[in-house]
Order: sequence, then structure tokens, then C-alpha cells
Amino acid sequence: MFAARILSPLVAVAMVAFAMVAFAIGSVAHAQAPVAAAAMPPQADTAAAIRQLSTDWSRAMLDRDAAILERIWSPDFVYVEPSGRRFTKAEGIADMKKSGERLTSAVADSIDVRTYAGGAVAVDIGTYTEAGKDAGGKPFERRTRFTNVWVRNGGAWQCVSGHASQLPAP
Repeated sequence: MFAARILSPLVAVAMVAFAMVAFAIGSVAHAQAPVAAAAMPPQADTAAAIRQLSTDWSRAMLDRDAAILERIWSPDFVYVEPSGRRFTKAEGIADMKKSGERLTSAVADSIDVRTYAGGAVAVDIGTYTEAGKDAGGKPFERRTRFTNVWVRNGGAWQCVSGHASQLPAP
């Protein structure tokens, strides 16, 4: 009986809180201007653009080209590695520059792209394979499955977030 008296006010408070959150979300969503369909590229164009950016990203890692990453990673970019470590744009570029590893190949493939928010947001899922030698000269090959979130900013796509999971060795 005691639990029922406590539970009832808690349920009421939870229902009121839920209603307030639902109202707030609905108000914000309603207040946002609709994205003009004519201003956004077709899905096929978006998919091709995102696949090209993934190829550029791979090339940046292979060539240690920070300029590519500066262009395609948004200022608030955050990535989560297979180890669980997360890094920002500045940290990722600094890590690439100081790494003792030397890549001999870096390829993103099997990339599926989906768009949202009238074509303003894209999510890609693909496979990334890199090979090379570590700082001690020992050869390695790594395969990951990645998910990246891209946002159109001023007409250009930038990656805002990503995550990779380790795949078994081939």
C-alpha cells in the first residue's frame, strides 16, 4: 500500500514531465523553417559526394594531408575509435601528423549513404581498410566498419561525427 501511494505521485510527475518535453520538442520542430526540396541535391548526387569525401579522407590518411581533413571535418567534429577513445578535429589532425605509422594503402569502400532532414544530413556506413608499417617497422593491416554523420554547411558537406568498430582480420 505504501508503494502505491509513492508510485502514484511519481507516475503523475513523470507524465507531466513527458508532456512538457513532448510539447517543447513539437514547438521547436514546428518553429523550424522547412528545408526547400529544390535547394537540396538528389539522393544519388548526395551519395556520390559522400563517397568521394570518404575517398578523400582515406587519401588524407595515406598522404598525411591535414588540409583535406581541415576541409571535410567540421569545427566541432568528434570521432570514436574502435578502442573507445574519442578525439576532436584538432586532436585527430595532430595525431596523424605525429604518428610513427606509415600507411601503404588506405581504402574506404562498400559505402551506403542515407539522407535525412530534406537532404541536409547524410549518414554513411562503410568499410575502411588500411595497411602499412608501425613505428618499429612491423607490418599491419586493419579493417573497420565505420558510421559517419555529414551535414551540409554552406553548400559543402562536412563530417560532424563518426565511429569505427574493428573487423576481424581477413
